[in-house]
Amino acid sequence: MNGKNDAGAVFDGANSLHGNSVQQSIIDEYLTPRAFEVLMPGGQTIRAYEIGPPDVPLVIGIHGTPSTGIGHIVNYVIGAPLFCRLVTFDRQGYGGSTPQPGRKVRDIVPVVEAILDHLSVEKASVYGHSAGGMLALATAALLPKRTARVACLAGNGPNFGAGGFDYADGTSPLMREEILQGRKGPQETREFYRRLASMDADDIEEQLYSENDRRINRLLAPLREKMTQLLLPVSPFSEEDAYVDDVQSWVSPWGFDLDKIVVPTRIFYGLDDLQVARQHCQWLGAQIQNAEMEEFPYLGHNFNQLMPHVFSWLVRGQRS
Repeated sequence: MNGKNDAGAVFDGANSLHGNSVQQSIIDEYLTPRAFEVLMPGGQTIRAYEIGPPDVPLVIGIHGTPSTGIGHIVNYVIGAPLFCRLVTFDRQGYGGSTPQPGRKVRDIVPVVEAILDHLSVEKASVYGHSAGGMLALATAALLPKRTARVACLAGNGPNFGAGGFDYADGTSPLMREEILQGRKGPQETREFYRRLASMDADDIEEQLYSENDRRINRLLAPLREKMTQLLLPVSPFSEEDAYVDDVQSWVSPWGFDLDKIVVPTRIFYGLDDLQVARQHCQWLGAQIQNAEMEEFPYLGHNFNQLMPHVFSWLVRGQRS
């Protein structure tokens, strides 16, 4: 599929608004995403997305649960951080990427490495949001020579850890139930997913997102839907299965040590987050050498508005 030509339709309104060909030319060149596929060993396929100028530093984004890489493309479009190039992807089992049943947190690393090889890029900065945060940290720990910087946005701590840290403590009731059921096994996780899917969407949103988060969700919903229609065909895979694999990977050992991360690391946290307790990010930062932490009032679990700032930190000191 020619993502560039199709996705240009998203910006028709912007073109008529500005009414000049220069504006459309910039959009066509820098803000129109394209989709591509990366073949993994064993025949798996990863569906990836790219946006931004080709001659600027590369950033790789890792999405949370359940989701696809398209949400990160939307964030790039609304912030237009043209000082970096973004590549994101559908994680195993989501969107257009082949499932990997029984995967662990560390199993994201071969995916990131395959994307870098596919793009002929030696090193990039990596960030992950929510459940993607631990995956970005895994990349930094296990692929240090190819990771320039790493950012963890609203990231969860582990289901195990030193000093009595408990993943289920301090989070919202719905998220606490998610992890407690996850500890019981995959079938209980599957049953929780189905209960969640049957709940009223507005009720779920009120439990999981701050008021500002909900405003941003409503604002960006049409753009996200349009991007999904243009870039991602109907997924042949089960989101439920991918979710079960995710949760079971959280409650298992991650497969790497946080204190082995040596690349520059920054933890970002919104003080109005209803999904991830503040202690998660504080605990993560305390385990990583020289990690820095930034906290933001009024921000919840969504980081859409903050992404240009995050991207700016990620590419600091880099050259394409």
